[in-house]
Amino acid sequence: MADDEIKVRKERDPILVTCFIVFLIAVGMVSGATIFNSLQSDATQAVTGNTVEVNYIGTFYAPFGETNAVVFDTSKWSVADDDKIVKSNDFTPRKESDYKPLSFKVGGTDVLMGFGNAVIGAKVGDTVKVMIPRGEGYNAQDSTTTVNATLTFSMPATEILTMSQFKELYGFELKANFSIAKSVYGWPAEATFNSASNTVTMHYTPTASTTYTAVDSDFGKMELKVSSVSGASISYTYVISGFTVVSTEGTAKNIQMIMVDFGTQKYYITSVVDANNDGVAESFTYRNVAERYNIALYFEIEIVSIK
Repeated sequence: MADDEIKVRKERDPILVTCFIVFLIAVGMVSGATIFNSLQSDATQAVTGNTVEVNYIGTFYAPFGETNAVVFDTSKWSVADDDKIVKSNDFTPRKESDYKPLSFKVGGTDVLMGFGNAVIGAKVGDTVKVMIPRGEGYNAQDSTTTVNATLTFSMPATEILTMSQFKELYGFELKANFSIAKSVYGWPAEATFNSASNTVTMHYTPTASTTYTAVDSDFGKMELKVSSVSGASISYTYVISGFTVVSTEGTAKNIQMIMVDFGTQKYYITSVVDANNDGVAESFTYRNVAERYNIALYFEIEIVSIK
C-alpha cells in the first residue's frame, strides 16, 4: 500500500469514528429518556424489529435501590412479595403466577418509547437503567389544588355512599345498620343501609376538641383536628406530617405522594409548605390523577431473550 494512501486512511479514520459517535448521541436524544449504561457493539444486541423479553422494576423519585425509590410496577415476584421494598400507594399485588417477563417488539408501540429505546444495543443478561422524564411517560389531564392547612374547614355530618363506594372503603357490603368505630375520616360513624336505593347513609359522630387519624401510611400522615360538631356539620383543621421530601422548589417541598381516599373524593398530596421546618405542613397541594401520571419514571430492565 502506498504511503500517501496510508496517510489518507489515517486522516479518514478519526473522522469516521467521530461521525459514528455523533450518530449514537443523536439516537440517544430522540427522547428525553436518560439511559445509565454503556453497551458495546455486538451482533447479538437488540435492534429495532426484534421481539425481546425483559424483567423490569419501575419506580418513582429515584432508581430502584436508591434513597426515596418507590416501586410502582414490576414483573418480578421477588420484588412484589418483599415487604421491605417500599411500594407506591397504587401498587396492586397480583398472583405469583402472573409475574413473568414482558414481551414487546423493539420500535413498536406496546411500551413507552423511552422504555423500548432503552434496550437497543443490549444483550441477553444485560441490565439497563433508564429515566423517562415527566411528559414522556404516562400522561393525563390534571389539576392541582392548594389547601391552607391552618384554616378551618367544614363538612356535612351525614354523607351518602353508593354500595360500591362503601365496599371499596370498608371491605364488605352492608346489609343492615352497622356501627363503625373508625371511618375513613378517622372518627366513628353510624352506617344505615337503604335497600330501596342500595346506598349507605353515613352519620359521622366525632367528638369536639379531638384529633383523628384519617391516613397513616409509609408516605405520611393526615389527621383531622375537630374543633366543633353541630347537628349538621363538622368543623376541623388538617394536620399533615411524617412526609418524605424528595426535592424542593422555592417554599414548596415535593414529597412522596400521600394518597387520601374518602370514597366520594380520592386525591394525592404532592407537595407541602413547611416554613417552620417542624415536620407539619402549613399548606399542601394535591391532585386527582393516579401517581404514575405526569411524573418522571425510573426503570431497571433486564434482558431475558432476543428474537
